[in-house]
Amino acid sequence: MCRLFKSLFTVVLLTFVAGLQYSIAQNPNNVLLYSNQANMFGDQGSAFDPISITMPGTAFAAGFGSFIDNPANAALFNQSFGEIGLSYRLVEEEGDFLGNNRMLDDNQTNLSNFGMVYAFPTITGSFVVGAGYTQHSSFNRAFSFRGRNNNSTITDNFKAPGSSYADIAFNTFATDFGDEFEDWDESIFRIGFDQFGDYLGIRQQGEIFQRGYGGEYSIFLATEFQENLMFGVSAGILSGRFSYDRLFQEVDEFNDYDGEFIDSNDDGFGDTDIDNILLEDRISSRFNGFRARAGMIYRLGDNFNIGASYTLGTRINVDEEFDANLLTTFNNGVQFEDDVNTEFSYRVEFPSRTSLGAAIVDLNGLSASFSAEYVNYSNTRVDFRDASLFEDELVENEFISETFRPVWNLRGGIAYDFSPDFTMRAGYSFLPSRFENGTDDRTIYALGAGFSITRDLRLELAAQYAFWEEVSSVYDYADYNYAPLPESPPTFTFRSEEATRKVDRFNVLATLRFNIY
Repeated sequence: MCRLFKSLFTVVLLTFVAGLQYSIAQNPNNVLLYSNQANMFGDQGSAFDPISITMPGTAFAAGFGSFIDNPANAALFNQSFGEIGLSYRLVEEEGDFLGNNRMLDDNQTNLSNFGMVYAFPTITGSFVVGAGYTQHSSFNRAFSFRGRNNNSTITDNFKAPGSSYADIAFNTFATDFGDEFEDWDESIFRIGFDQFGDYLGIRQQGEIFQRGYGGEYSIFLATEFQENLMFGVSAGILSGRFSYDRLFQEVDEFNDYDGEFIDSNDDGFGDTDIDNILLEDRISSRFNGFRARAGMIYRLGDNFNIGASYTLGTRINVDEEFDANLLTTFNNGVQFEDDVNTEFSYRVEFPSRTSLGAAIVDLNGLSASFSAEYVNYSNTRVDFRDASLFEDELVENEFISETFRPVWNLRGGIAYDFSPDFTMRAGYSFLPSRFENGTDDRTIYALGAGFSITRDLRLELAAQYAFWEEVSSVYDYADYNYAPLPESPPTFTFRSEEATRKVDRFNVLATLRFNIY
């Protein structure tokens, strides 16, 4: 179980690579890659409501979900209201793998937020409470690939020591013993040649989809602690899910492998060779945790605020299921099939977050909001919750400390009230790479508008566009050095087959806000 989990953990985390510039051989994938994939799991982005996604709320009262930036901004609401909203997300990716470009897209629709804010009547100052749900992260990805690989095969992953696919690969002849002494496993595409490890290449094709979301069920309260000084706190339960689906096929399109060394009918004599291999695997995750934050806003005048907030470090509990099915088809039409499934649970501890902001509020109809958020991602830690995995846990956490860095996430937005019934907004965000020397910086633009439908009902709309480029791993594999043969089994180095991916992600939000008296 320990061996299987270690390999499975690598597979799971490999799916979240975004902008990873290192091969799996040099840097074992680790838990921080969750957050690098669009604020995965415990990490948070801006709230998925049309105002908050455009106007940062560190010093500004934006939408219902702006308490995520700073719960103190709730004290600036002078009207009780409720909200409910939907989110539609689309991702389009252009992937370059083995010199071939392919496009793929995927979409997802979710309830983005619902909740209520109640402003208590007060003689002076304010006292506001709120509760509800807001989504703050999405995990949509789509990648398609096709090309001839003359360097490696995914079966080189199956033969790797500790591979979670080792048993089903051996049972379906995707791998076999590498020598007559049965000392080591070898890819079926590297067996039957005069020289150990000779390889004629294979056509690879497939699709990888990632889907999911993360959000928070929260309560928050804020008050004007002293004149012009707002203070607020929030507490919430993080909840979300994630799925990774991969269809990966290798086809002997030119019948390069035309030997008769596989005994497909178990009569003791070889009679065929591999025609194609089809792998279908899926990872399904559910996660939850507790998050708390506090913040303050100081009103310097009628039209200018400054604010700061602090989000405590967050522990996320992850429950995961892994399923894989492997089907091999031989030249004579015979097929072998096997599958594996397992479950595991672990914890991820995400670092604290500090946000600083300033805002201009309703200066002749114009408002502007700015924020800078500091997160030291090198402080992320993983807890395998198993004493037998303590050494692996130390390795992962050391890797996090050495490979990831602190960053400042920058956001800004402007709004103009053309009238009490119509507002236009625009926003910009820059999220630098969390990797040391990373190149996957993300740029995000947002555009939104608010319309009064009736005196007490308002429709808020926003569209967000994010784009970036990255180099990520399609699969890792064991690259054998056959020099020690025949005295001892070959040594190996872990390497990775990588793809360059250009990502365009769209998020369209619609929220109905209704006043409460």
